[in-house]
Amino acid sequence: MFKEFNIFTEHVIPSHNKPNILLAVSGGMDSMAMLYLFKKSNYNFAVANVNFNLRGNESDGDSLFVKNYCTKNNIKFHQIFFDTNEFADEHKISTQMAARELRYEWFATLLKENNYSKIAVAHHLDDQVETFFINLLRGTGIAGMHGISINKDDIIRPLMFSTRSKIEDFIKKESIPYREDSSNASDKYQRNYIRHHILPEFKSLRSDFSESLNTSIQQLQEVEDFALFHINKAIDNIISNNKDRILIDLNKLFSNHSPKLILYYCLKDYGFQNTHINEIIDLINNKKVGASIQSSKYEIFIDRNNLSLRPKNTIIEKNEIIIESLEESDWQDTNINLSDNYNGNYKINDKALAFIDGDKLKFPLKIRNWQKGDSFQPLGMKTKKLLSDFFIDNKIPRIEKEQIKLLCSGENIIWIIGHRIDNRYSITKDTKRIIKLKYNGNY
Repeated sequence: MFKEFNIFTEHVIPSHNKPNILLAVSGGMDSMAMLYLFKKSNYNFAVANVNFNLRGNESDGDSLFVKNYCTKNNIKFHQIFFDTNEFADEHKISTQMAARELRYEWFATLLKENNYSKIAVAHHLDDQVETFFINLLRGTGIAGMHGISINKDDIIRPLMFSTRSKIEDFIKKESIPYREDSSNASDKYQRNYIRHHILPEFKSLRSDFSESLNTSIQQLQEVEDFALFHINKAIDNIISNNKDRILIDLNKLFSNHSPKLILYYCLKDYGFQNTHINEIIDLINNKKVGASIQSSKYEIFIDRNNLSLRPKNTIIEKNEIIIESLEESDWQDTNINLSDNYNGNYKINDKALAFIDGDKLKFPLKIRNWQKGDSFQPLGMKTKKLLSDFFIDNKIPRIEKEQIKLLCSGENIIWIIGHRIDNRYSITKDTKRIIKLKYNGNY
């Protein structure tokens, strides 16, 4: 075991001078075996123990056991106590998830405060196999099939060369003390059920099942790395940022061989699951323009040419800006550049530009959000039109409509900023003073 450990850790533990490792030790068989191996090695290390207060006196006994062991062996020791059930209730998550969050957040704090190189946890090959089956049942896809990473971010797993049975033999051979967690005997947890009932069936067919499956898991990791390289290239090609949202180009998305897969990887970090992706694809196929799907913190809108992603409950600014005159100082907060007495070409086809008859303006002017029921007389027309109808006719996405502002004179709309002016303020043969406005926003 010592030889295997030393060979394995050469590839796992940072190679810089005197790495200082923080060991997560619960007092159970696996973590005590890891602690013993480190104690016999040349590594600098310390121990961190968490009492989650989930098993009453048994939890307290585990913590005291680890503390006494470290004291007896002159090992630097950190310990913390959590009310895990209270944290789980407050955050509406499972007890297991709460314990995980509390544990790793504390580890990260210790890492930073004490300048540790890595955090070592005592997962082994059988834990890897159990995780494989758990993720298989959850339908996590290839990302879950490769299971637990040996070395990722600040976490290393220096026992991932060994099976549970080998650790048990090592514990007995070296007479290493440990504590037995009574909850490990219960089938209440899915992992325990797999450990007690599923894995023994496979091991009856092949005694080295854990080792052989882990070979396949490593190959799956390589396949995923290869796939992710090409998926990320595809994502870079279809995604763009636009102000407070992310746009996904639908034409480019569906030009890929596996658009559903690409979309999943685009959105998974925003809380969207496979069920969401299926709903989004159905809405796109059924041309449900304007429809939206929400994750816990984000929402995505289906437009004609794009998917628009933004945080939920994005606050739309409702502030109004009053403009007292044509002095440039009065326009400095408007995101609009003003040119008075303009004498250049006023027939430029650019939505960001507006050319209006300066003598028709009545001050003060106002910039405000558009409202339901607003209407204007579009350039070139003699009758009024509701803004809502104008937006539909011009296929303006719902998420963009929410951001649109108007330049108004009294009750009249002068300009739907970035889109169209009102015909009543247009340049005619009688115009003596042309005002050029240029909008510098994103729509």
